[in-house]
Amino acid sequence: MGEGGQSLLRRLGDASVVFDSRTWQTHLLPPATTVVVDVIEELREQGKLSDEALAAALRDDLELDPESPAMADLLRMLREIGILPT
Repeated sequence: MGEGGQSLLRRLGDASVVFDSRTWQTHLLPPATTVVVDVIEELREQGKLSDEALAAALRDDLELDPESPAMADLLRMLREIGILPT
């Protein structure tokens, strides 16, 4: 997860906890964000994680608008905590 394994993700019920070893911060991700992280992890495991593939998965699988300001903010936050590569 993240570049060089710098983040550690663990499920906590429907939510997730992320530990970012770069900053030593722990983040609690709510269930809605965890669903997006699950898609990211699935793409990563398949070796298909790219901005284009993620946008398509968000749109097609989750019926979310990858171009919306809210989604842009979420993806930016996931980059900041090491879930998505920068």
